[in-house]
Amino acid sequence: MADAKAGWAGNSPIAQALGEDFHNLHTAVRKHYAEPTIEVSCTMDFVHVKNTIKPLAVVSYRLFHAPVPHSGRDVEVNVHNYVDNSGAMHWFRTFFKNASFLEDVTFMSHMVCSGDHRIIEFTTYGVGVESDLSVDDEGSLVYDMRKCVVRMPPFGVIVKFPTWLSPFGGGRTKEIGETEDSFRIEFEMNHPIFGRTVAYTGRCRFESI
Repeated sequence: MADAKAGWAGNSPIAQALGEDFHNLHTAVRKHYAEPTIEVSCTMDFVHVKNTIKPLAVVSYRLFHAPVPHSGRDVEVNVHNYVDNSGAMHWFRTFFKNASFLEDVTFMSHMVCSGDHRIIEFTTYGVGVESDLSVDDEGSLVYDMRKCVVRMPPFGVIVKFPTWLSPFGGGRTKEIGETEDSFRIEFEMNHPIFGRTVAYTGRCRFESI
């Protein structure tokens, strides 16, 4: 059974991109990407959307299901992941309404390996970002956004352009292992003109493994 799971893990886009580095991830972070389906519950200490770009964030969310369009504190989040037969990892992140967060928000995307230590995460209409992946000395998984991308129909050609051309800019996501069954998430986007545009951080735990 363990051998079967180890063989399956290679189908994950994160495992594909990281190669041997996948085994250097903290146990909890590796679990996140070593199962065909997984459920994670998180509590975000805060969700931040810069006031000046909130109108754009709302429009972008309605069109592309990204980014998170509201600010709030102590926001409960459910993350559902599954990997399909092609090796694409699908994400459903639901941020639940509370006293400081205006509405339920579901951020949907899918992730594919795009090369050595690189992934692309697509939202609706083929819009997405390409990130470099790395594993730090503590076994944390780090995504560094390098390019915005658009997949052009009908041939699936992918056009890449600098993140500063997006009003949200580029950014970094970091998954930091804590225990065998929990990790912290730190996410931040920055624009060279607008500064920090979107950010959230919180603790996550596995509901099913």
